[in-house]
Amino acid sequence: MKSREEEIKHLNTLKELISLNREFDIIDLFSRLHPADIADLIDNLEEQEKIHLFSLLDVEKASDVILELSDLSREQIIEELSEKKLTEIIDEMDSDDAADFIAELTEDQAKAVLEGIEPEESDDVKELLKYEDDTAGGIMQSELVFVTADATINDAFQAVVDAKDDIENIYNIFIVDKEHRLIGAVPLQRLITAKRFSPAIGAIDSAIPSVEPDLDQEQVARLFEKYDLVSLPVVDQEKHLLGRITIDDIIDVMEEETSEDLYRIAGLDEDDSVFNSPFESVKKRLPWLYLNLVTALVSVLVIGFFEDTIKIMVALAVFMPVVAGLGGNAGSQTLTLIVRGMALGEITFENAKKALYRQILVGVTNGVAVGIVIGTIAYFWKGIPVLGFVLGLAMIINVFAGTLIGVLIPLALKWFHLDPALGSHIFITAFTDAFGFLSFLGLATVFINLLT
Repeated sequence: MKSREEEIKHLNTLKELISLNREFDIIDLFSRLHPADIADLIDNLEEQEKIHLFSLLDVEKASDVILELSDLSREQIIEELSEKKLTEIIDEMDSDDAADFIAELTEDQAKAVLEGIEPEESDDVKELLKYEDDTAGGIMQSELVFVTADATINDAFQAVVDAKDDIENIYNIFIVDKEHRLIGAVPLQRLITAKRFSPAIGAIDSAIPSVEPDLDQEQVARLFEKYDLVSLPVVDQEKHLLGRITIDDIIDVMEEETSEDLYRIAGLDEDDSVFNSPFESVKKRLPWLYLNLVTALVSVLVIGFFEDTIKIMVALAVFMPVVAGLGGNAGSQTLTLIVRGMALGEITFENAKKALYRQILVGVTNGVAVGIVIGTIAYFWKGIPVLGFVLGLAMIINVFAGTLIGVLIPLALKWFHLDPALGSHIFITAFTDAFGFLSFLGLATVFINLLT
């Protein structure tokens, strides 16, 4: 709460300084704030104010702030930056951030920047741009501290001191052989506490693994979680040291993967935003709405097939949404657990059968519990015992079916090498609606003589 109050206070102060055109006071305010806080303030301003205030930042701070801005603010500011200023800003970034940033630029801008930054950094960035965004190579950075196998702890300590101005967040010192193949990593804490002239190789932490650059970023995140890592070396197939991945990159990955799953479950593109142009948003969302429309028509066809049954007993129409809704909810609950389990690596094709059996048991139990309640309500409300029985049985069937399909849909998508979350909610809703109406109205048709 205090942080939010401070943010509002800083925003009010900033707007007052803008209205008074007190640029030096704005610069002084920015000098006392973290780049992420500055980015939050700029995001809350009008477009021209954003551009003007960003121009007041020195190059070093601007390179940090621009990475923290929202996509919309960043696009607006980049459009107004000269190629020279853009190059200077990117030249201050770590190689992984620079590669990600350049990948978002137009082809002409990217070419100009790569020609303008330091040759050594340009080569590093070009190398990183070869890797897919969602791989270990796509999130690694080239900047790291390493020493050779014959180095002492003192040599390693001096390497850290020499690199302090060029490399941020040094967590590990890597040890390589003469061919630059990775031997191991020494955590900074071990380096500080070890005897100065003992061999550095003796302080290696064998629990720190290494990864190859084509490994999926989700699997990299799992390694960080499993081994409580803060930094991880990236090597090629011959074990040559290529770069490192740090914990701040993994936090971004986790946020990105979580957002991606949420978007895909709802049938949204991951780069969709409330600030996108209406045309772009319509173009991204409309195909999924058309798919939803097609699946909804299936439910309409099912209802139409039982039109005569509904005419005979109109009370059936009152309870139809209940059966479909509860089945959909049960399916969504299971779907969420399965998608999350697959994302975390807890559920694989090897143990999927065990998960399926357990969810079937849950579905049957929940279906019976809910079916008894809704059947009893229907009986006392309408005074027709058979209606309560039909409704209760239909509820049991649909909750069970929703739970079952909540397991099978993400597994099927994974089997076809698609994202398990891709439009899953739409498919769940379509199935449980259609199947719920089919089971309820089908049972009602069978028992129609007892219902009337």
